[in-house]
Amino acid sequence: MNELKKKILWQCRRGLWELDAIFIPFVENNFDYLEEDEISNFQRLLEYEDIEIFDILVNKKSFEDSTLQPIIKKILIFHDVNLGNSS
Repeated sequence: MNELKKKILWQCRRGLWELDAIFIPFVENNFDYLEEDEISNFQRLLEYEDIEIFDILVNKKSFEDSTLQPIIKKILIFHDVNLGNSS
């Protein structure tokens, strides 16, 4: 595992368990396939406060920074397909 991936995985450990459950599997399964701009945008997303990220990813609230929309969409699709409600 490269150093950047390790650093990002560490940053994915949030104060909210729900975000850990979304971010960590996403990075573990997708990091090696992300483009440089996607990695950069993911890192920018991690700079936001947990409650803001929770509202975006869990409550599906709109987000002002349109440049982060593609990585947000990729995270949500991965979560819904692989880890979402399977009931």
